Amino acid sequence: MKKLWCVFLALSLVFTAFLSPAQAGTNENYKLYVMAPLKKITDWEDFKKKLDQLKANGVYALTTDIWWGLVEGEGDNQFDWSYYRKYAEVVEASGLKWVPILSTHQCGGNVGDQCDYPIPTWLWNKDKLENMAFKSESGYINQEALAPWWKGTEKQYDELYKSFARHFADKRELIVKIYLSGGPAGEIRYPSYQGGDSWEYPERGKLQAYSEGAGRDFQQAMRKKYATIKNVNDAWGKKLRSWEDIEPPNNRDAFFTTGEVYHSQYGKDFMMWYQGVLEQHLSKIAKTAHKRFDPLFNVPIGAKISGVHWKMNDPVMPHSAEYSAGYYNYAKLLDQFKASRLALTFTCLEMKDNQAYESPYYSAPETLVVQIANLAKERGISLNGENALALTGNEWGFKNAAEKISTNRFDGFTLLRMDYLFDSEGTRTNEFNMMIHYLTSP
Repeated sequence: MKKLWCVFLALSLVFTAFLSPAQAGTNENYKLYVMAPLKKITDWEDFKKKLDQLKANGVYALTTDIWWGLVEGEGDNQFDWSYYRKYAEVVEASGLKWVPILSTHQCGGNVGDQCDYPIPTWLWNKDKLENMAFKSESGYINQEALAPWWKGTEKQYDELYKSFARHFADKRELIVKIYLSGGPAGEIRYPSYQGGDSWEYPERGKLQAYSEGAGRDFQQAMRKKYATIKNVNDAWGKKLRSWEDIEPPNNRDAFFTTGEVYHSQYGKDFMMWYQGVLEQHLSKIAKTAHKRFDPLFNVPIGAKISGVHWKMNDPVMPHSAEYSAGYYNYAKLLDQFKASRLALTFTCLEMKDNQAYESPYYSAPETLVVQIANLAKERGISLNGENALALTGNEWGFKNAAEKISTNRFDGFTLLRMDYLFDSEGTRTNEFNMMIHYLTSP
């Protein structure tokens, strides 16, 4: 009997050795998703053939950007869902499930963007840009998405969500999750690292609190907290005369390099407000989404946090890139995900510390992934992953992602993006094979 047990154990060890990292210890509920191409589909037959291959090789669902600019571009409440109706039908015919992303942001201007779909241009006639758009510390106006402090943002999102629900109610068996875009690139953050604003990797990025709308919101938040200017001056060690004297930082990098953001009460108050705006925005759009989607679809609703890793351990201004993007306190941000009943997707699973695409030595994407994973697990939040950059020719990226999926027991992983899984002739690429080996569910 002892010999038989030893033989069984040896065979088990041999079998385990041939399992991919993702298969060795993955969450039993784990699912693999693939993100659809950014560009519009024109050859539906070719698209269907590719989807058939994804389905046959362990992919659970296709995630698809529903571009606001394409759907409601003609005018306020003038919706055209015909393209995405066709899209849904082709996905359904392949046997894959579907995850729509209600992409209320611009496609174009960010890493990997291969299209130019601005948000509906008629929106900007509803108020002045100083209230509706983002404005950086350098004065750059960013119109990638509606600013969260604009009073009309929630109403516009609600109209989009309501129309989507009405037009796709008959696809409730096809749709297994719905994602909300909360900001630039579909992520809950500020557009701090934008090439159009003269940003280059791995600079920290730029704070986005310099519009009139942002300034009023900051002043109102401080008035609510301190009640009197005297209380503000006592806390900040300043000599302000009125609420209008309260302003965001005006010393750029010095706000970080002098330690003001880390040690002064003013710095803490500013950063708590800055992230708090994102939390309030997340709360509002989640509430609207649950109202419109839960009765019809009854599926998880999710949002995404970006992996802003490149200044984490900077000896001069640690976490400055995260702070500029609005990530000041991850625990508090994830508390809002929990309160809003949202699933979380986090990026950069393909990267390792100090090896992230020629990042500086103090970059720590792997450490950041583990930190977010632990915070999500502590709160019972569904945790999903994604690669930040294309994995073309990077087997180590597939390996790294698989290791994190397994070690941190992710519920799902979305491969970004479908384009490089097939060549120009529609033949499967080596990346397709690596996806199967490393990332399919056990």
